[in-house]
Amino acid sequence: MTTNKVQRLAIIAIATAFLAVASQLTIPLPLVPLTLQTLAVGIIATLLKPLDSILAICLYLILGAIGIPVFAGGAAGFGVILGPTGGFLIGFLLQSQQVSLLGQTALMVKSARGKLILYSVANIIGAAWCLALGTIWLSLVARLSLQVAFKSGFLPFIIPGIVKAILAAFIGYALRRALKTHPYFAVTPAKQAEKVEKTELTEKA
Repeated sequence: MTTNKVQRLAIIAIATAFLAVASQLTIPLPLVPLTLQTLAVGIIATLLKPLDSILAICLYLILGAIGIPVFAGGAAGFGVILGPTGGFLIGFLLQSQQVSLLGQTALMVKSARGKLILYSVANIIGAAWCLALGTIWLSLVARLSLQVAFKSGFLPFIIPGIVKAILAAFIGYALRRALKTHPYFAVTPAKQAEKVEKTELTEKA
């Protein structure tokens, strides 16, 4: 196994551990607790490559499903995923995918302000998808009307979701800048290849 693959696996594992810890910071609310899970998912998706962010979420869900207490409040088991809040957990996959893919456009923008705007928009859209899936799931599993499920699982989290989405964008971008010298966090594969080519040409000269 190459060094790059080992580093990649380590980054995915660290992201999963970060999400597990963030999930334990919970504000209890009726039906659906308010946690820092979505903030952590947003940071992970902003920071990692699309496939790796999804793998980190998948690993988190697998760990929780097999009984390791990584879900909100130390919960674990398939029962949690199949329960009323399970849609929000599954929604993390959709959130991660949306944020990471949409966030890739920010890599082509030069200004810090432009990057932050794009990362923020990506995180808000991703969070909205997660809430939408979670609300529909809540309606089906808890046998609630969509209106009641919306009031319980979506409406109370709109403002907190926007705030956490913007925070995720800022924190994720700050981490990207701090880690920009690491090969994994290179701006784009094309630019990274261009740098390598220039270095090789310089050495030959």
